[in-house]
Amino acid sequence: MGLDDGMLACIKALAENRIQDAKNEAIRCCLNDNTKKNESLTKYYKKLLENGSTNLFELPANLKGLINMQDVSDFNEKRYFLGNQQKELFEQIETGVRTTTKMLEYGIPYMNSTLIHGEPGTGKTEFAKYTAFKLGVPYAYVNFSYLIESYLGKTAQNLQRIFDYCKGQKCVLMLDEIDCIGLERGHDTGADGELGRTTIALMQALDGLVDGQIIIAATNREDRLDKALLRRFQRKSEFKRYDVEEELLMINTYMNSVNPAFIITQDIMDYSKESHTQAETVKYLIEWIVKKVS
Repeated sequence: MGLDDGMLACIKALAENRIQDAKNEAIRCCLNDNTKKNESLTKYYKKLLENGSTNLFELPANLKGLINMQDVSDFNEKRYFLGNQQKELFEQIETGVRTTTKMLEYGIPYMNSTLIHGEPGTGKTEFAKYTAFKLGVPYAYVNFSYLIESYLGKTAQNLQRIFDYCKGQKCVLMLDEIDCIGLERGHDTGADGELGRTTIALMQALDGLVDGQIIIAATNREDRLDKALLRRFQRKSEFKRYDVEEELLMINTYMNSVNPAFIITQDIMDYSKESHTQAETVKYLIEWIVKKVS
């Protein structure tokens, strides 16, 4: 008995290192097998393929340590508060995903790229995870501070390796602390020259991505970024601390997701009227809950 079309498609995807496509074809093979003797096995393997990891593509050995793949299928949406600014930004990104094909038909290049800037703790990285979760795609995370610290001298080469692998992959590519690399160019000698060359390599890598790929970059220092690099981003958004109204809504969302029986006490109300980053508020609520349950 020869291979059917589904088996051949699975083998082809594996041979071309398209791991996600291979898993999808394997799931279809499980669904198409209606023989009694394989019933329990196909149900078992289908469950393994669908459980969490089916949206993750596997990293080759030479990329491990450079990029981190995270499974965000278990993202706790009930605990995540989407402020008005975050909601508007997600809608823009989602619209970009839907309109990419039409833009290609018009012959207009379009990269779904976003730069989020703002002080630490305002939820930039968490928003990127939420975006990947809602769009149902893998979350690929690159921290440039680690890349520079560990691989100075080879950064441009490693950057190209990362982008070449992600090219065409359906994922949210999160570029964290991009200001560690994408600095305004000036001097061209020593460490400054290395960073300048790396900034150029980063821009070339972004230009080489496939239209429609979802790029989210984050920085605490947008003012330090190279102007030419800034032009590579379709949209820019500054994440700020929530005002009192959204702060209280965030607190209610978090507390209800933990235990609906928790009552917002006066001390929490007083805390919400002060100015805090989202990360500081979550830390405060965790400490409050620890005291409550201890």
